[in-house]
Amino acid sequence: MVSILSIDGGGIRGIIPATFLIEFEKRTGKPICELFDLIAGTSTGGILAAALTLPNSLGKPEYSAEQVHSAYLEYSGTIFHRSMLRSVKTLGGLVGPAYSPRALESMLEQLLGNRRLHSTLSEILVTAYDMASSTPWFFKTSFAKYQRAPADDPLLSQVVRATTAAPTYFPPLTLEKHCLIDGGVFAANPALCAYAQARKLYPEETEILVVSLGTGSAVHNRPCSEINHWGIANWAVPISTVMLNASSASVDYQMRALVGTEDYVRFQIQLDNDATGMDDASGENIRHLETLARQAVRQRSADIDRICRTLKNRPERRLSSDRSQRVS
Repeated sequence: MVSILSIDGGGIRGIIPATFLIEFEKRTGKPICELFDLIAGTSTGGILAAALTLPNSLGKPEYSAEQVHSAYLEYSGTIFHRSMLRSVKTLGGLVGPAYSPRALESMLEQLLGNRRLHSTLSEILVTAYDMASSTPWFFKTSFAKYQRAPADDPLLSQVVRATTAAPTYFPPLTLEKHCLIDGGVFAANPALCAYAQARKLYPEETEILVVSLGTGSAVHNRPCSEINHWGIANWAVPISTVMLNASSASVDYQMRALVGTEDYVRFQIQLDNDATGMDDASGENIRHLETLARQAVRQRSADIDRICRTLKNRPERRLSSDRSQRVS
């Protein structure tokens, strides 16, 4: 069996999948990188994918899921801090990114050090989008092992900086001649991308288990009578939520059709209106997200147990190679 972990984008709401990952490690007694052959992440999911496959000096995982969860609590307030000067300078994010990338970059350097993409303990796939060539961009461990150019085997901190460069929140990452932004613009839920990559890496395998972790679904129901006369100004804010929800839900439908409900498990929660912000790093919101995540873990405990039994008993697999282009 090939095992895949896919983690959605969602900013500070990455606390939700991190809570599930803590449970996986507790119930199996194994680190995430030993449970999954391939870990895919978009945006905040990219942080989790990189951090949980980072090797230490002994070739073991540097961090547990609990430690990465703690990093969210420690750094989020600084990353999503908007000074009065920046608010004035950007007109509240209307004429420039809402946040400076300095705190995010500092956190990534401390968390990931100088390790490069080729060194991860499991295959990872992290999404980005290259504005310079209008091309989806996939950072892949197996590709980096054979293509050591700076853009092909970048620092993991650069990989995560690219996938977290959400438009309007952070500026893009310049990498060689590429201008990289958050992969959530095309793959907020990267499960289908991960499944395609697993098919490429393991073409002979017939059994693939996919565990997909969401960061919460926001509901903004509106009747036509309310939006009939909306223009650019009205659509500017809600359209991003509509696109994220629709993209994530459509991938969920496609994965259930392709893989089936036995070998594809999606863990997602419904957010209330108080927890939808991707950049609300207030103590109150973080506590609220943690409460919602713990409730979801309790509600899905039987599913988590079933997945953990399967993952715990499977043999380890050697990392395969992918010498092909990122997008083909």
